[in-house]
Amino acid sequence: MKKYKLILFDLDGTLCNTDEMVVQSYLKIYEDYEPKVRRSREELYYFSGPPVEETMAKEFPDYPTEMMCKIYREVSKDFYDSTVTAYEGEVEVLSALKQAGYLLGIVTNKANMMLRHSLKLCHIDNFFDAIISSNDVKKPKPSPEGIFKAMNILGIKNKEEVIYIGDNDLDYKTAENAGIDSMLVSWGPRKLKCLDEAKYQVKSYKEMGEILL
Repeated sequence: MKKYKLILFDLDGTLCNTDEMVVQSYLKIYEDYEPKVRRSREELYYFSGPPVEETMAKEFPDYPTEMMCKIYREVSKDFYDSTVTAYEGEVEVLSALKQAGYLLGIVTNKANMMLRHSLKLCHIDNFFDAIISSNDVKKPKPSPEGIFKAMNILGIKNKEEVIYIGDNDLDYKTAENAGIDSMLVSWGPRKLKCLDEAKYQVKSYKEMGEILL
């Protein structure tokens, strides 16, 4: 099937498995700054997706948000290289999508520097035609600004030719706000309220390829 011209991906939990990095980073920050607060691994999994600024303002209200964001980015570096990986079958499917003539892009709430580092760690940094990070937009997801910016860069005007692939409800809402189709991946640890509302649901990259190729 080749209904689409442009496939846009979320990053964390979709292209790069960063779950363990997120958990370990926040556990360390709680230990240092809010030792009385206890968060389970299951709770911390949901910190992947929303902007770091939003999470820090909510979880550490007694500290300047900008300072806590900087600390998070510094702490996460200690866990990045040893925990961040691609998913099984991912490289093969991305390669096949490129060979089939698709344009591929990324729209993420992650900052550009760590986004680029993630792509290199997963050996997928050469697949994408447009990359939109939190540095490139005024409003983060679920605002559709990043989707529209990627479409504009790649000259795609018809929304029916675009699909957004992500791993959480925020990604579904982003696609919905942009008026484009969505695909949700269900291989992560988070329970998705919007899973059945997405146009497609997949459990693996193999299944994703079977739908899109």
